[in-house]
Amino acid sequence: MDFPYKSTDMDTVAEAGGRSGETVERVAADLRSQILEGRFAPGQRLISRDIVELTGVSRGSLREAFRRLEADGLVELVPNRGAIVRKLSRDEVMKVFEIREALEGFSARLAATRINLDGNRERFIAVLDQGRVHAVRPVFQEFIKDNRAFHQEIVRVCGNPQLGELIDKYQLPAFMIQLRQTIGVEQLIGNSLAEHEDIAAAILAGDPDAAYEAMKRHLWHSAELILKLPGMVGNRVGG
Repeated sequence: MDFPYKSTDMDTVAEAGGRSGETVERVAADLRSQILEGRFAPGQRLISRDIVELTGVSRGSLREAFRRLEADGLVELVPNRGAIVRKLSRDEVMKVFEIREALEGFSARLAATRINLDGNRERFIAVLDQGRVHAVRPVFQEFIKDNRAFHQEIVRVCGNPQLGELIDKYQLPAFMIQLRQTIGVEQLIGNSLAEHEDIAAAILAGDPDAAYEAMKRHLWHSAELILKLPGMVGNRVGG
C-alpha cells in the first residue's frame, strides 16, 4: 500500500538535502531515522517523486540512498515499484529477536557494570525520566523517539558505539504502528514503560545478570506482540 507523505515527516530530510547539495549520506541517514522511529509501516512505499519534491535531491542521489537502506535491511527495492519498507516473515522476526537478545542483553549487562562511571548514572536517569512523562501524557510518536533514546542510552553507558550500530540494524519500530492500532496507545506505552523500569532498576543496582534477564523479557514480549499481529498468518507480515 502507498501512503502520501506529510511535509512534517520529511522536514529534516529537506534540510539535509538543502544543506548538503544532494548529499546521499545525509538523505539516507534521515530516511533511516524516519524508518527507525516507526513513521512508516512494513510494506509502505517510499514515493520517490514526493521525496524529490520535498528535499530537492536528484533522482540519482535518491536511488543511491535507497540502495544504502536496502543494504541495511530496511527497505526492499522492487522493480516498477521502487523502495518499500521491508516486510518480514515469522521466521525472520524470530531470528531478529534472537540477535537482539544477544546484542541488547549484552549491552544491558555491560551497562550495569559501568553505571557508576563518568556521570553515567545521572545521564541514564535523565533519559529514563524523559520517557516517564508518557505514563501520564502518552503521545505515540514522541514515545517512539524516547523509547529509542532509552535503548540508545544503555548502549552509550556500556561504552561500545560499534555495538550500537549493530543494534540499530535490527530494530523493528515499523511494527509499532500496527501494534498501536491493535492494542492501543495507552496499553502499548504502559507495558513498555513498565519493562523499561525493570531494566533500569537492574542497571542502576549494578546487577548484570538481572539487567540481561529484564532486557530479554522486554524484547520477547515485543516479539510475542508482533507475532500475534493479523498480518502474521501468512509467510510475510505487515500487510
